[in-house]
Amino acid sequence: MVCNRIKKAVGVIIALLFFGCEETTLQWHDEISHRWAYLRAKQGQDGLIQLSSKNTGVTFQNDITRELIAANRALLNGSGVTTGDVDGDGLIDIYFCRTEGSNVLYRNLGGWKFEDITDKAGVACKDQFSTGTVLSDIDGDNDLDLLVTALGGPNAVFLNDGSGQFHEVTKEAGLAGNSGATTMALADVDGDGDLDIYMA
Repeated sequence: MVCNRIKKAVGVIIALLFFGCEETTLQWHDEISHRWAYLRAKQGQDGLIQLSSKNTGVTFQNDITRELIAANRALLNGSGVTTGDVDGDGLIDIYFCRTEGSNVLYRNLGGWKFEDITDKAGVACKDQFSTGTVLSDIDGDNDLDLLVTALGGPNAVFLNDGSGQFHEVTKEAGLAGNSGATTMALADVDGDGDLDIYMA
């Protein structure tokens, strides 16, 4: 079920954040443009710690009704998640896209505790069939802005004021008429110093 896919995705994110390695000196290998070292997991442990939603406050689920699946099987592909420090406190926050209902922004309180600040931040994108998301500084003011792709509504662009409060600028960004995207990538493809966007 889609809910299980989302739980697995959250598990992968947590796994990446919690990877445990032996406390040994790393042996670095020098290559032409980089260097690398083997990381070894602690013996008898996989380095992962499962965190319950009861303890973390992250209760997000992306449940999809059978009727919606029958109407649009593309929604079975799941929805996006992005992480970044949206309020400048040095802690990584999490934004989940939801197919039915509202997306959710969780503020990291530290100690693996999170609070839902979606309504306060103004980034719910309710009933838009959101599919992909990116946190990136698109206006060059040193905070993370939010972009969301959607199958059921317009793709959305939100500028961050630096404290985790967002205001929508989709129309001003020239994306108000665009919908049907599942993902996006940002890069300065023309070398003019600002980010360009590719949506698919």
